[in-house]
Amino acid sequence: MLAVIAILFVAGILQGGVGFGFALVAMPALALVMDAPSAAALVALSGISLSAVMIVQNRKGLHLGEAAGLIAAAAAGVPIGVFLLAHAPRAPLLVALGLIIIAFSLYSLFRPASVEIKDRRWRFAAGFAGGILGGAYNIPGPPIIFYGAMRRWPPERFLAVTQAFFLPVTVMIAAGHAVAGFWSREVLTYAAASIPAVIVASFIGKRITAGISPDRMGKAVYGLCLVLGAVIVAMNVA
Repeated sequence: MLAVIAILFVAGILQGGVGFGFALVAMPALALVMDAPSAAALVALSGISLSAVMIVQNRKGLHLGEAAGLIAAAAAGVPIGVFLLAHAPRAPLLVALGLIIIAFSLYSLFRPASVEIKDRRWRFAAGFAGGILGGAYNIPGPPIIFYGAMRRWPPERFLAVTQAFFLPVTVMIAAGHAVAGFWSREVLTYAAASIPAVIVASFIGKRITAGISPDRMGKAVYGLCLVLGAVIVAMNVA
């Protein structure tokens, strides 16, 4: 219990500080101490309360228009991801999770500044991919962060769109996990116990990172995710 809450607390601090990173950190870390479906269900349930708090914190800048297409496309992808989580073999699923985290972390650390997407229709592809990753691994963020970076969103717009996206999509993911039978008594107990921790963590993260540039904080998050992804792959390739 303490290990699980500690993982979610640290992930909540990162989310509160930079607006993302909760599932990216929590999923690979929890996958080291529990099975993948339980970890995904727990992160989704904990993420609902965290996303709700983040929306309240950033309510003045929410951008629902930009997020609407992403959310609609994600709704089509979530069931596919949940199906994969329920039926794919555990080891290959975790290896794929680790490789996705490694690839996204490397891209985020070294992405070229010259690449830009001007066509907003790409948001449907980003949302659909986010829905699949969300249903399978509870990490819908990477395609959305990639899309936002390629659209050259300023930090304020990035935060507004991502927070408007994460709450409804996390609710969809949690509902899919419930239908698939991932809500065990253990998961629900951990989720209930973690709610106060992740809420407090979000405020701590916001205060800690007040004097740190988003770029430096983001690089620290991606560096940590790179290590966690490598650990997940190493533990499941044998």
